[in-house]
Amino acid sequence: MNKGISIAIIDNGINELLIKRGVEKSITIDEHGICIDDAKNIDQQQFQHGTNCAMILEKYCIDCRLISIRILDDNGRGVIKSIYPALEWCHKNQIRLINLSLGTVDFRDCEKLKSLVNECAAKGMIIIAATANSGFVSYPASFTNVIGVATTDSPLSYSKDYMQMGIDSIVSSEHEINVCGKNYKTLLSNSYAAPYICALIANKLSNDKTFDVVKLKRYAKEQSHIEMTVDSYEPDWIYRAYISGRGTMSRAEYYFETVTGVYDEIQGKIDTVIAYSMAELENLNIRNKNLIYLGNEDIHNIDVQGFIWSRETRQRQIEHNYYQGNGLEVPVVILAVEAAIDKFYVLTELKRAFANGGYNAYTIGMEPESVLYALEYMPEPVSDIDAWKNFIESQTFYKQSDLVIWCVSVEEQDKYLKVYPDCDVQISLCNEGNINIIQFSFEGEKIEKKISGLINRKDVEEIYHIIEAKLTEEEDG
Repeated sequence: MNKGISIAIIDNGINELLIKRGVEKSITIDEHGICIDDAKNIDQQQFQHGTNCAMILEKYCIDCRLISIRILDDNGRGVIKSIYPALEWCHKNQIRLINLSLGTVDFRDCEKLKSLVNECAAKGMIIIAATANSGFVSYPASFTNVIGVATTDSPLSYSKDYMQMGIDSIVSSEHEINVCGKNYKTLLSNSYAAPYICALIANKLSNDKTFDVVKLKRYAKEQSHIEMTVDSYEPDWIYRAYISGRGTMSRAEYYFETVTGVYDEIQGKIDTVIAYSMAELENLNIRNKNLIYLGNEDIHNIDVQGFIWSRETRQRQIEHNYYQGNGLEVPVVILAVEAAIDKFYVLTELKRAFANGGYNAYTIGMEPESVLYALEYMPEPVSDIDAWKNFIESQTFYKQSDLVIWCVSVEEQDKYLKVYPDCDVQISLCNEGNINIIQFSFEGEKIEKKISGLINRKDVEEIYHIIEAKLTEEEDG
């Protein structure tokens, strides 16, 4: 007999008196991050957010078994770190399907949450998350390994900009629910769109448990009330990867783990293959893996069931971007780096330094390999420069970036300065033997620094402090 699928609702608790089939288990996270039985009287709280999600779930998935994991307070507020023990508890207790009608728009939470979500996905967990009602990119809803959901009838332009938000499905959030014999309609909110999609996915998994997050994202797109025409994903999903071939050597760390060895022997340990040429893929069975392709060839005909990213993917995102603004409203830093210098290390350390200072830097590299370091890749704007600029503008708007750092080669610096001739800061990093020469240009003012040997974290932090001081000079008066 089919008992139905278990669904964990990570929220502010569930009022069991209003759930027809009852709640199978209720836990909460204590101040030490430990999962304990939840003894709180949920029926006394005014904000029945988790309860509404539960009632939507049981309305559309009548056989579901609900588990309540309370990490939010009576007002729907909580700390993002509580998601970690909650998801770990789900994995240990074989709860595969998660409803998260919550998230964060704080960029500082992005990297840790991404690592956690990718680990969960590698274990077979399916997370459905509501995107932020503010209309900005939110985490974890925007991650590729999460099914991101938004509501129809929103005043925000999800219909055009769903790609930028990481949204997979746009459905109604207004559902008739019965509370103590009276019918009520849930509010217009992304929070109540997510459990509807979660219920449909639960029904799908009840009939076929072999569905993974890739297939379920495609299914969620099919259920969307607004047609999702472009199947493009950010390359943020990697948990463990096998790298076929050799790229640019760098001291920067990948944002994921790598596994080495004979492919046939280690393929069970990885979720993604990274390749630099089609020749490298000929003898690898990658059909059930994800693929990051860093070569130049067309890969439309390659047989991969998982997520795919390539140069073409980014180009497709740019071409299908509909955002129209009034130009960049954040400072632009153009960083010209000589080939002999480790640009990936400089960029990752500079991005980290700005983050430590509280700034969200949209950091661009011109090589596809940039994505391996959680940097943005932008192809050369050969034809439509306006489309290229509009895409960067949309990204910085939705990700609430504080500045743009755009890394180019020293040889092509002048060409790209024509794209943003009014950039706020120009920096060149050149190497002469054992000396690195750094030249800063701020509206005609020039500063030069020299660094001996390899550029290290302390050197990059000094670069950051110079940029930060100049960009905030006017603010400080």
